[in-house]
Amino acid sequence: MQAQAMRVYQITFLGRNAEGKLPMFTRICAMTGKGAVRAFTERYQPVSGWFLGDPEDISDKVNREAEDTDGQHADMKKAG
Repeated sequence: MQAQAMRVYQITFLGRNAEGKLPMFTRICAMTGKGAVRAFTERYQPVSGWFLGDPEDISDKVNREAEDTDGQHADMKKAG
């Protein structure tokens, strides 16, 4: 059995917690989509609201953004 790696999921939630506010789009690290929903509810403790769709796995997008940022920093060092 192969070990699963942590993935980055984007949770879309419309609702509120005890303080009355929650971010609509949240990035959560988890191994599965179901785990991401569980982590979101444990961390933000929503009192009412709805999940808008399933968690979206955005790990590849996050990795590409990190690589692009690293490349830009390297170019800036060369130029400077």
